[in-house]
Amino acid sequence: MTQTHYPGVAMAHASLSVVAEADTNSADIVHSAQGVLARYRGLTLTSHFQPIYSVSHCRAIGHEGLLRAADVDANPISPARVIGNARDYDDLRYLDQLCRYLHVNNHAAQDTHGGWLFLNIHPEVFRRGPDADLSDFLPELSEHPDIDPRHIVIEVMEQAVSEHAGFARTVEYLRGLGCMIALDDFGAGHSNFDRIWSMQPEIVKLDRSFAIKSVEDPSARRLLPQIVSLIHEAGSLVLLEGVETEAQALAALDADIDFVQGYYFAMPQALPVDTREQSAQLTALWERFNTTRGSGAARYRELIAPYIHAMGGCAVLLEEGLPMEEACRGFLQLERADCCFMLDEQGRQVGRNVRASQPFGAPDSQYRTMSQSRHARWSRRPYFRRAIENVGKVQVTRPYLSISSGLLCVTVSIAYRGWDDQLRVLCGDLHWPQVV
Repeated sequence: MTQTHYPGVAMAHASLSVVAEADTNSADIVHSAQGVLARYRGLTLTSHFQPIYSVSHCRAIGHEGLLRAADVDANPISPARVIGNARDYDDLRYLDQLCRYLHVNNHAAQDTHGGWLFLNIHPEVFRRGPDADLSDFLPELSEHPDIDPRHIVIEVMEQAVSEHAGFARTVEYLRGLGCMIALDDFGAGHSNFDRIWSMQPEIVKLDRSFAIKSVEDPSARRLLPQIVSLIHEAGSLVLLEGVETEAQALAALDADIDFVQGYYFAMPQALPVDTREQSAQLTALWERFNTTRGSGAARYRELIAPYIHAMGGCAVLLEEGLPMEEACRGFLQLERADCCFMLDEQGRQVGRNVRASQPFGAPDSQYRTMSQSRHARWSRRPYFRRAIENVGKVQVTRPYLSISSGLLCVTVSIAYRGWDDQLRVLCGDLHWPQVV
């Protein structure tokens, strides 16, 4: 075991640049067979690592470095309390840098066979950014001989994103080093997609609230894949943190999330895991997912099949020249059916909605004025576009909020040619109050 006292903390291969005015602001760094730790103001600081798994690869692809602290009696002290005790900005920056130094050196001491190291920068340090002399900013990354900055992922909390010039300098500096950037805690508080588009992080970490809501709220479960898809289209990978149950993990798979992190997969621990090893937990989860997805798809097909069959029958009757009210009678007698309507080849509605005898929605609904939709244009809707591209085949949308009723609905549609050889699209809305 070796111990070194660093008043300004020029440590091994990395130097902590904020020189303290008093010894109480400096740390004693202890190197031992168990790793590197720091003794700082009566506390012992060291690292733990929580694995981050690729859902598709079924193995860990990196670790997040996490601070662990204890007092002189070995009682654990929360990281938030340690950081919160910083007396001023220089003190905060020093401590922030010290934490990363510990994580970098403890991670480098273990052979994890590759993988990324996720490191946090305090929001205030990230926002202020480096001074004109860049040599004193993040030396624990730029000067360590065993660290490739291209394998470092710097996490920036969404609250740190700002128009401040220092923030832009930090991003530019990290990009110059080759580091990746992860936007952390997206979805907590006042999230804004503009921050993803302007910052273009390699990874977006969804707040744990997404994991919780995805199994408690059917609406959140429906929306999560759409949010993930939008982030993917913006050019970022998606990581869901705080996954603690099998149900939450299955929701992550269902939403096409790339990476997962949480107690369900692994607790934070002193030693990183081998990134070459397949995760038995993820392998079993995939088997469970394939089973549940199969049963869910079967249930969905069972529920939607009568409406698909009825819509196809309606089109045949219309081709034979029957009036719309009569042709759609079979569809509108089904349990969830709400209304039918006709579109021309440009997506404009022809005539009024033909409603079921007991349509869904309150008669005094705020959306009542929207139910008069004659001449409305629906060419942007998936039920129109897909039907036009697949004439003669019934199409089914995902659940969405109907502008006409204010209720969640699914639309089945079919394009056909009438007796006058004009292309038309027959659509039918059905009430769809839950995820199936």
